[in-house]
Amino acid sequence: MKIEKQNISNRVLEYLRKQIILGQYQEGDYLVEAALSKELGVSRGPVREAIAKLEAENLVEKHSNGRTVVKRFDIVDIQNLYDSRILLETHALTQIDPEVLKKNKDVFYLFVGQMNKSYQQKQRDIESDLAFHSYLVKLTDNNTLIQLWTSLKEVFRTLIDITSEVTESKQQEIIDQHVRIVEALIAGDLEEGQKLLKEHLQDACHYCCEGKKLNMGRDEYV
Repeated sequence: MKIEKQNISNRVLEYLRKQIILGQYQEGDYLVEAALSKELGVSRGPVREAIAKLEAENLVEKHSNGRTVVKRFDIVDIQNLYDSRILLETHALTQIDPEVLKKNKDVFYLFVGQMNKSYQQKQRDIESDLAFHSYLVKLTDNNTLIQLWTSLKEVFRTLIDITSEVTESKQQEIIDQHVRIVEALIAGDLEEGQKLLKEHLQDACHYCCEGKKLNMGRDEYV
């Protein structure tokens, strides 16, 4: 029962997070447990847990009167998130022993292979994409970096999901970017690896901004 409850809470969280990022819930809107519970057909417990996590992600805030209010989430917030991710991941590359990278190259190619397999089936493999980057950070053996990246992981899962329509025709290019990053790192070219990783994440940021614009149908985000 505990596992089932957690799954429900995660599903509610993913739904609410996506709606906030896409602007379906706008700045100043209230998130009311009872109303959301009825709307989503779940008990109030999972909704309460989801709202608490949204507050930790800085997507909502709780006022002194106990009411939960949606915070503004705009294009600049996407850019700030990706800027932070670029700084974190490119720095992480400097913390990995080159020999450790070489020993683990098959793991990275496994993630790439899974992304390729999904692409052949006309699907987007968000989990393998995230796992690739997560593993890069994990190899630093730096608990602070790992914790920082993990704290952003779920938000980035939603952001990648939002890009799916925009990146439908670019999947092979995205997969190839991952391959080139690994090849540079295995060759011991840290500077090139950082450059390729930065460009890859800058592209992802651009796709996400376009995805938000497309889903919202608003011209102001050109």
